Amino acid sequence: MPRLAPQLLRHARKIDPLLPLLLRPCRDLVSAQNELRWLREHAIKTANNSEKRSRIAGWRTVLRQLVEERTTGKPLQYILGTEYFGDLEIVCYPGVLIPRQETAASVTHLVDLLRQAEDLPSELRVLDLCTGTGCIPLLFQHEFNKARHDKGRLRLLGVDISPIAVRLARYNHMRLSNMRDLQRQERQMFKPGRDNDKKKNIAKPRYSTLDGTEDIGAGDTTEFMSADVLMDPLSDRYEMDAPPFVAEMNFENQPPFWDILISNPPYISPSAFNRTTTHSVRVFEPKLALVPPPSPGKSDEEQGDSFYPRLLTIANQVEAKLVLFEVADLEQAIRVARMARDSDKWDGVEIWRDQPELESDSEDEELQEEFEVVGQGNGRSVLCWRGPATQWLGKPASTIFTRRTPKKVWLLGQELEES
Repeated sequence: MPRLAPQLLRHARKIDPLLPLLLRPCRDLVSAQNELRWLREHAIKTANNSEKRSRIAGWRTVLRQLVEERTTGKPLQYILGTEYFGDLEIVCYPGVLIPRQETAASVTHLVDLLRQAEDLPSELRVLDLCTGTGCIPLLFQHEFNKARHDKGRLRLLGVDISPIAVRLARYNHMRLSNMRDLQRQERQMFKPGRDNDKKKNIAKPRYSTLDGTEDIGAGDTTEFMSADVLMDPLSDRYEMDAPPFVAEMNFENQPPFWDILISNPPYISPSAFNRTTTHSVRVFEPKLALVPPPSPGKSDEEQGDSFYPRLLTIANQVEAKLVLFEVADLEQAIRVARMARDSDKWDGVEIWRDQPELESDSEDEELQEEFEVVGQGNGRSVLCWRGPATQWLGKPASTIFTRRTPKKVWLLGQELEES
């Protein structure tokens, strides 16, 4: 890491004595100034909310402590306690991966595509594996509901191996739900004619989104549970008190069929973790959420990809019509896309970049011949679809097939079908 220029440090000190300390983790003046402003706001809020004895020192003492904490490389999101994920403010906690805006862009774009569909199920089921803070299903619900006008409902389930992550996801869901309930009550309280014309207000109020628009998500179901996606379903040895995914789905009486499967799994190889991640990520964020567990006999690259074959298997077990997997880069995206294509289970596969909503700027004709690459930026996600999802996404229907849907129940990793 290059040293900071002395003149930059002197200039920063003239602006604020604390600013040079933030230059160490931020590396540029604008970022350091932004972080100092956010930390100051947080310090004032923290000091005002503290007990009288601790308020005597004042917010400046709190600010100094926060800045010193940041100089260790501790992520700003863990210090402030939240991070924005799309429009949602998600609570963050050490031991749980911090949400990234690139992930939010993929989720938002997927929902934008689905909102245009007219033939979605009356209950659209969304399964999120390796859910972390719960940010993906919570943003999916928020974006999906704020612009739809039919009576469809969502059923969302987030799964993670970490009990800490599951508790945090449930807390984020409760917190956001309480905020929506409060907004709904305020809108009804100040609705014109509430007292004078009760006949106009007898209808059940709609559910409110965080930006104040009305939606119809009151019937949605959002749940989180702890389970191990990679573990052998027949194993009786649980890691971190998390049972195998299939066994827990059966135990919790979860539906066997899901329409959409989304996952941002651990996908960084051991060597890439040491070579490409920042000091802040390596020291403070959970390696469990970044690097797949050791796999004897696998190469470094294969270990980084080890979640994807299992995720594709689960997608087939739950008969998902649509899957969206996050990846590290374009090279990994190509490998995962080929896994899906070579399985002969999907009608279409494409790769999304960091900003999938933008027009593609790729000039790689050879890659475009193999897979469509959507958007601009780094390779970020792989999208696969089949059956009715072809229509949901507005894709060309070169082959739309009708699949027999047997009755299925979970049975220790095996499919038990009845005609």
